[in-house]
Amino acid sequence: MRKTKEEDTSSGAPKKKKPENKGRLSSMIESMQKRSSPVNAHKVATKYFDDFRKERSIPDSKESPQNTTAVDTGVVTAESSAVDTAVVTAVGRSPRKPSPPKAPNKIARTKSLDDSHSLSESKVYWSMHEDCNSKKSPQLRFGLKELKERTGLSDKTIRNAIHSLEEKLSIRVVEPSLGIYGRMIEVFEPEEVAFKRKKAGLTIDSITKKITDRGTAVSSAVDSAVTTAVISRRGYKNNVASLYKKYTGNNWDDKAEKFYKTIDHLKPEVIEAVFILGILKDKNKNKHISDFKSLLKDIGDSLPKKYIDHLRDIWREFEAE
Repeated sequence: MRKTKEEDTSSGAPKKKKPENKGRLSSMIESMQKRSSPVNAHKVATKYFDDFRKERSIPDSKESPQNTTAVDTGVVTAESSAVDTAVVTAVGRSPRKPSPPKAPNKIARTKSLDDSHSLSESKVYWSMHEDCNSKKSPQLRFGLKELKERTGLSDKTIRNAIHSLEEKLSIRVVEPSLGIYGRMIEVFEPEEVAFKRKKAGLTIDSITKKITDRGTAVSSAVDSAVTTAVISRRGYKNNVASLYKKYTGNNWDDKAEKFYKTIDHLKPEVIEAVFILGILKDKNKNKHISDFKSLLKDIGDSLPKKYIDHLRDIWREFEAE
């Protein structure tokens, strides 16, 4: 038996060996590279993988048993990965990576605006902005009490924030305070603020939150200072003293003289409006001029004539009661 095996082995034609796969993948890649389109290249890769699967009796993915061995899995995974890589190489493309989501411009503008505001200014601005948006009106009246409840800030901090926001062109005080009803304020959108500041040449330090360059911008406070500097205030005090006597019944004294020096830039008619508002609010005439301090600070430097005439009409009705 042993001899017969040896004879069978040595004699006759040699057995046909199975075709080797060495270099087959490289040939496939070269063939793919010669294809003019990604579709044709993909067909070559698909045919190669089908032949490879049939040759090794690898079941199709739909028919593959769940007890596939680790060796089979390794072969399939390795070859599949090689084919995928070959396709990418042949067509000269790299896998697309999902581009990172771009931050909306609105968020960027909001952050830029907050960088120019102090914490208290941001609280006041966004509180008013939210109210304007909900009521779909760019201009609304905002009272100190209302803003105080929303922001948790003190009256003084809110007044300072409003003054600063106006200087930074984030808002505009349209009309002065009407007692508890507050001032009429126009709240600009972040886009408008950026445009107004750029146009005015206004720059703000993002660290200190202070205006570093006003450019051609002139705030309402500066405007007022320039205006009142050229207006003769001769006779202002006498007029104010007369109005003080008319509305409160009090005479001008040293305390009134001292206090008046802090408000002597205001026109008599503006101070008159404050007298009327202050007395109507408390229904009390017995007031010293210094008792109107907070209203005088909120009223602004000028008032429309129609507004003052309207207040005088209300006063006459109050006196007639």
